[in-house]
Amino acid sequence: MDKSDIRICLTGGSSGGHLFPLIFVSREIKRIAKSKGWNLRIFYLGSLPFRSEILKEEGIDIFLIPDVRLRKYFTFKNLVIIFNLPLNFLLALYRLFILMPDVIFSKGGPGTIGVILAGWFLRIPIIIHDSDSVPGLSNKIAGLFAKKIILSFDSASSYFNSKKIIVLGQPVDALSIKLPVFSEDYERFHLNKDEKIILILGGSQGSVFVNELVAQSLPEILNFSQVVHQVGDKNYQETVSLVKGILMSSSLDNPAVAKNLLSKYHPYSFINHQDLIILMKMADLVISRAGSGTIFELAALAKPSILIPIEEKVAGKHQLLNARIYASSGACYVLEEENAKPHLLAEVIKQILFNEELYLKMRKSAQLFSKIDSAFKIAEEIVKIIER
Repeated sequence: MDKSDIRICLTGGSSGGHLFPLIFVSREIKRIAKSKGWNLRIFYLGSLPFRSEILKEEGIDIFLIPDVRLRKYFTFKNLVIIFNLPLNFLLALYRLFILMPDVIFSKGGPGTIGVILAGWFLRIPIIIHDSDSVPGLSNKIAGLFAKKIILSFDSASSYFNSKKIIVLGQPVDALSIKLPVFSEDYERFHLNKDEKIILILGGSQGSVFVNELVAQSLPEILNFSQVVHQVGDKNYQETVSLVKGILMSSSLDNPAVAKNLLSKYHPYSFINHQDLIILMKMADLVISRAGSGTIFELAALAKPSILIPIEEKVAGKHQLLNARIYASSGACYVLEEENAKPHLLAEVIKQILFNEELYLKMRKSAQLFSKIDSAFKIAEEIVKIIER
């Protein structure tokens, strides 16, 4: 292989929180590779990624191996791991031996353990990135074999070998964040730029809890704002029907009022990432789960937010700690599920939107928390490993 032929293996879990950082970092690597005259090939090896078509659009080849997701509750499905892990490793070993990348960059998650073990066996340098304040199990294991460990939150440092750690934040789409919003953007999303806009996100796959909470809050919220709501593919029809029923019931004596309120509610099953950034820019307030990707994007855009972390018993405590760390900066309000009631949500929204001093303080705090150049810095660390 010519010295200018460089191959990079990406691996990660099956959510947007794993996929998008891989893409943002790979774009920065491509820019660096072009300046160095490298003949670069980037491929993905792991379990079925979230929205695999996005990887294909980026020119990234996809090689799939069995998922080894360990569920946090008792289920016989966990027994499948006994069979899938050896197969995961052997298939990863075969693919890596054939392609022999210069480096493996992992975001952690299901399907990555076999890739990490196979890469270590073949003496391929491994770099991992963990997004959360508390690392996942796969990254805790991967950290033992990694040459470098890159973190979003300093609080995750205690879980790894301090000699390998560098804290660079969460990769975000720096190019999209810097682009302006045009009047045409308001038109295509059917939004009035002179009226308050609230963007509601339940994570890349949607959230039944957030959807139902928002639906119950809409009769009050829509009186002073427009709402754009990413509902999730699986929950779209159910949520839209629920919202229509609630709004009609709230205005039985005046159907015209219900129709007007409904016209200000804009549900989407899924919003592509570039449009999501545009909507974040247009929004006066964002209500979201507490994934690190969303937190760092909100910070980069200096956008006030309300975070509703997933309960610890469902997904561990990382989202709760993510939210608390971000809230300690003054950039957001944290509403935990056990306290999240429709009327309280509406009151917090009004408190943020109509208190100018608080609103500006949250914006400034978010901006100070931001690490907009994270993807580029991570790409630089990967390139350093390759050049060694």
